[in-house]
Amino acid sequence: MSTAPVLAAEQLVYRYPRQPEAALRGVDLVLHRGQAVGLLGPNGSGKSTLINLLIGLRTPQAGRLIHPQGSPPRIAWVPQEYAFYPELSCLENLQLFADLLDVDAAERQRRIEVALTSGQLQEFASRRARHCSGGVRRRLNLAIALLQRPDVLLLDEPTVGVDPQSRAFLLERVRELVQGGTAVLYATHYMEEVSAVCSNIVLLDHGQVIAHGDLATLLRGPEGGSPFADLETLFMHHTHRSLRD
Repeated sequence: MSTAPVLAAEQLVYRYPRQPEAALRGVDLVLHRGQAVGLLGPNGSGKSTLINLLIGLRTPQAGRLIHPQGSPPRIAWVPQEYAFYPELSCLENLQLFADLLDVDAAERQRRIEVALTSGQLQEFASRRARHCSGGVRRRLNLAIALLQRPDVLLLDEPTVGVDPQSRAFLLERVRELVQGGTAVLYATHYMEEVSAVCSNIVLLDHGQVIAHGDLATLLRGPEGGSPFADLETLFMHHTHRSLRD
């Protein structure tokens, strides 16, 4: 399995209009094939802004995005909000988004069938999305993103509002994608999920990277200091306990 870098950000800066502080201030990030990076930070730390820059919804005002392989990678984004049409069935949603792909009809059909199977959506194929449970909706959200067979998958709180069984299924699906060579950026407030699927983390606060690297190494703590009991303890150590908006 390749672990080559596929997408990198170098010294990204972004400031929203009429805001006194920049949302991002010199952020670096490297995503590798076959690796999941946990993107952590308090509310307002810059996580969503970083994702928006990575997918091209916003343009960095300083710094740059780098494509180490030469050509831009295929990037799929699974937002926290549901990214489908609630009045359409699960199958109709998959067909609609597959029709946007630059592939022939036979390939579109193959991808739809894979999406239904890998997302365990077969029995819900004809059901309107708005009538599906939270777990099915989250699986549909992910299935739509995977239609394009991305090199890079950006996940923003992908398990919000689901039951434990659906959460376990989604986490296992992410692990399978990583093992298959996909580069994953996993943004969440659920520390146990990052510990379960991510080998590396990037911790943002006030628009800056305040900790990053191999998770196991970071948990061992600074040289000469005590190890952190878990990722939540590490998070609180770096971000402190003050409440954020």
